[in-house]
Amino acid sequence: DPADINVLPDYNSDPRVVTNLTDGVNRTRDDIHMWLAPYTANGNHFICLTFQQPCKVAMIRIWNYNKSRIHSYRGARDIEITLDKSLIFKGEIAKASGLLQGDLDSFGDTILFTTDEDILEAMAQYDETYEGDVEDFDDEEEAPFERPRTADKGKQTVTGDRPFTTANLGERQMATQQKQQQIQQQQLQSHTLADVREPRPDAYQGQVLQLNFTGTWGDPHYLGLTGLEVLGWEGDPLTLSPGMLSASPRDITVLPGYEDDTRTLDKLVDGSNVTTADEHMWLIPFNEGEGHVLTIDLGQPQYLTGLRFWNYNKSREDTYRGAKVVHLLLDGQVISPPEGYLIRKAPGNCNYDYAQDISFSQSPASRPVKLSSQPLELSVRQSKLMNEEASQDYEPLIMPCGFVFELQLLSTWGDPYYVGLNGLDFYNQDGDQVQLTQNNIAAYPESVNVLPGVEGDVRTPDKLIDGKNCTNDGKHMWLAPVLPGVINRVYVIFDQPQTVSMIKLWNYSKTSGRGVKEFGVLVDDLVVYNGILGMVPTTRGILPTCDAPTPYHTILFTDDDAIAQRERHTVISNQVPDDQDVKMTDDNRVMAHHRQPKKTSVDQALRPTTSVTEAGRGIYRR
Repeated sequence: DPADINVLPDYNSDPRVVTNLTDGVNRTRDDIHMWLAPYTANGNHFICLTFQQPCKVAMIRIWNYNKSRIHSYRGARDIEITLDKSLIFKGEIAKASGLLQGDLDSFGDTILFTTDEDILEAMAQYDETYEGDVEDFDDEEEAPFERPRTADKGKQTVTGDRPFTTANLGERQMATQQKQQQIQQQQLQSHTLADVREPRPDAYQGQVLQLNFTGTWGDPHYLGLTGLEVLGWEGDPLTLSPGMLSASPRDITVLPGYEDDTRTLDKLVDGSNVTTADEHMWLIPFNEGEGHVLTIDLGQPQYLTGLRFWNYNKSREDTYRGAKVVHLLLDGQVISPPEGYLIRKAPGNCNYDYAQDISFSQSPASRPVKLSSQPLELSVRQSKLMNEEASQDYEPLIMPCGFVFELQLLSTWGDPYYVGLNGLDFYNQDGDQVQLTQNNIAAYPESVNVLPGVEGDVRTPDKLIDGKNCTNDGKHMWLAPVLPGVINRVYVIFDQPQTVSMIKLWNYSKTSGRGVKEFGVLVDDLVVYNGILGMVPTTRGILPTCDAPTPYHTILFTDDDAIAQRERHTVISNQVPDDQDVKMTDDNRVMAHHRQPKKTSVDQALRPTTSVTEAGRGIYRR
């Protein structure tokens, strides 16, 4: 009570009903084997089990909601269990991981009511958790079920802020269509000579391009994109209009009840690509193993050098509907590798332009790289012990591989208003430096130029990769404001999965208190490192007019002894912060308690102004 999600308006045949709790399929991400009910804050949500005769309960195993990493936050947390009105348990249970791998603790909690060895031995003997769930998981692939709804009818009202997934046509689309028409007129002249140029080894010539999408990033029901461009001779986008596009299935409107949904095929070329508004996105029903073909008729033969995708970006939860693998045909000829091209998952926000360029170049370096089928957090962690002198005080992931490397900057060395870095370098699996361009780097907030009244400051994200890191010249640094409730982030973005063996970081040296202190590194949203970046010393050089060189700090993701030995003096050592809560007890008596001082709120009106400008230099914005 409530029975399930079907008690809500417009939900009458959702398969996530309470009987799924005892269907025996527990180690799963398929929500037809789960129970889902509307949640009301401070309300009661009951599940009642009635035995045919009195039973003694020795253990209860609870499998929490496990549809995905995002959906796992719908799982139960605080519960009470009563047996014949007597309270037998009250407490918090673990959240599921949202994955299929892991031990029992990754799926929920086990509550024991006995420590009797004989009873525990008997339970272990008859516990078929592992065998039963593996067999059931194989069966669930072909289990028939009804596709869950993805929109309301616009007539019902729901108390509170319970989310629906709907798309309504807004006034922004009209303005966007007018803007797109202007852009198309401006671009029209730049493509008329494409068919008279000399052939190139990295270009194909043709008229009808077919894109067959064969997989999503996890959603078994829907597949979508936000935007698409076809790149011409010089890598510039060709002019596309809705009349050039056709698709099978065409869009979400082919499903009964979705005739008025606005996530239609024309949204792929409406020009609004960096957005979370799904009225600017394309969505189709997805069926594993079937074709999902988008056809682009250019009207005449054109030279094509690549594609540019903006994947489905409605929210972090809905990014799993984004296309993952695409196979290409040009005038009936296959032009993609056998495994297809891998499309990067969208971030679920607009912190940066998440466009991905896929080149048709035949060089080995541009061939798509297959991501490991094993999740990043379960990658091989065993390795030879590092040299003691190069210890990082933790066992790192070996060679993380992914599309987006994200640095979350959690605190500074004292300045409450600004945070910055001098530079960063990435190194591949061979130990060679990865050459980064402006298209690879972004930040959120981007720079101090986002502040009211500030423009023209040259401390923008591209300075992180200009190669001038050991400096005190502000023209070669990045600086951004620290804003209330916002985590500062630096993104290093790749169009193909990149393996990284080492990262070098140079902290902000112009004003050392603005340098990064606590930070984390994420690869495709998975945490691979947390640490503390050393503050740049304020000492001067040998001469009074000379500054000391800015040291760099190294994060190692390799077990190569030669690299570990070479970087032993620069590897970040995770010293324990001095601002922790520490309680010392003796026989359950508190003997001493050091409490971390609470951080006082910062008055944004007192933010000091800062500016580094350079005449004749423009501001680069990704």
